[in-house]
Amino acid sequence: VPLRKLLAVLAALLGGACLLSYYGSLSGSGPDARPGPDLRGVNRERQRAVRAAMKHAWSGYRAYAYGKDELQPLTKSYNQRWGSWSITLVDALDTLYLMGMMDEYEDAKRHVQTIDFSKSPAGYRVPVFEMTIRALGGLLGAYELDNDPKLLLKAKQVGDTLAKAFNSPTGLPYSWLDLNYPKSVVDTSLCIAEGGTLQLEFKKLAQLTGDKRYRELAERASEAMENAERPIKGLYPTFIDISSGKYNLYSSYSVGGAADSFYEYLLKQHILHNMRQPKYGQQYVTAVEAIKTKLVGRTQSGMPYLGSITSPDAAVTTAMEHLACFFPGLLALGAQAMDRPQDLGLAEELTRTCYLSYKLTATGLGPEKFQITDRKSPRMLPTRVGTDPGPVVPPSSEEGVRITAIDSRYILRPETIESLFVLYRVTGDTKYQEWGWEIFQSIEKYTKADVGYAAYEDVGKTDPAGNRADSMESFFLAETLKYLYLLFSPTSLLPLNEYVLTTEAHPLRIMPN
Repeated sequence: VPLRKLLAVLAALLGGACLLSYYGSLSGSGPDARPGPDLRGVNRERQRAVRAAMKHAWSGYRAYAYGKDELQPLTKSYNQRWGSWSITLVDALDTLYLMGMMDEYEDAKRHVQTIDFSKSPAGYRVPVFEMTIRALGGLLGAYELDNDPKLLLKAKQVGDTLAKAFNSPTGLPYSWLDLNYPKSVVDTSLCIAEGGTLQLEFKKLAQLTGDKRYRELAERASEAMENAERPIKGLYPTFIDISSGKYNLYSSYSVGGAADSFYEYLLKQHILHNMRQPKYGQQYVTAVEAIKTKLVGRTQSGMPYLGSITSPDAAVTTAMEHLACFFPGLLALGAQAMDRPQDLGLAEELTRTCYLSYKLTATGLGPEKFQITDRKSPRMLPTRVGTDPGPVVPPSSEEGVRITAIDSRYILRPETIESLFVLYRVTGDTKYQEWGWEIFQSIEKYTKADVGYAAYEDVGKTDPAGNRADSMESFFLAETLKYLYLLFSPTSLLPLNEYVLTTEAHPLRIMPN
């Protein structure tokens, strides 16, 4: 069956006008939602390149790790570190669908029916947060695009399994589940990302199944975290005690690891509810104002970054995590969704900071953690008598700042590309596409292995053979390649006024009124 005929049938069955118009515009006959560079030229070629990368990543997984959790690309082997739930396959379902890789998608969807999400092998524990965003989110995202009821049944099985984790005195979920010994609870504390990044998936599952129990579990966890005493209005300590529901007031505050997606889901719950649950919008606004006051630092020349604090009166640290690079995209999304134009300028500035964390390394890949500082102007440096100090380099220019890697790994993360995608969608500025293309070329040059793609040990070293690591996380397929593909796609593909993307980039339709 020709691809366009198959897509026409799918569009008729699913009401997928945006999908059909998307493929129409690729062939030169459909509308594009925003004027810009010729989609049939530069961006179409870029889409093809990203799709080829997905083909390469998937074929490596298919050949050496199919049905397992993750491909180990250098040894051409696999691991089962996520509880043996075929997590790369499940996480990548909607990416396969969106890229039109229908043979691979149908093959993967058949495999999903063989997975028993109520079990895991002896000796494995299921991480509740990761399986919510990767497994439950992956199945729901694929269902939202495909409308295959078998996917929803499997999503329900995952939800029923993960629901067991909420059996705590406070309603906060435990971090881990041992499905073979369900009463062996060892968790005492929870990071706020683990407790606050379940809500989109569980609420969508409740809507699609008609079972309000999933929504109630998510809301009880949210209420426990919102109602607990906190010393800084709008900010949340990174850890909370599961039994008492009290925050660890000695833990840090940040939008980096262990906290990031908690703040993300404040806004995205508001959007998922079609802007009709104002408490989430207000919580988001209060958080953003506190973040801007407490967690945004600037170099002497004014370059912004996102750090952390350890107490209400502490100065913000100068170290920024790659994980925090999701935040400028969130700011831009909030600026558009909540009519907060005052946030867009900071979103653009922070996106540039994250982009420079890639551009100013030897490989063009972004480190896991870094410092951004001003270079000293040549006029400020000591010179020999009679020597012309040379031209001044403005500190705000690319040549005027320095990136120092604190953790020099690049593990194929998506956050900077995610923000480039959102900033492009919100502003229409094609520089974000250009920046994304630069990053993609570096990914191709340094991380592409004979089989799949490999994490990189030191972004400051340009010898791929000595720096690739034997790891390809599922989020590379679920997020990094998906966001790159969407960056070069017309806005009719997953329009942001119809879908909200989870923290793992799985598309969920905004709920009706």
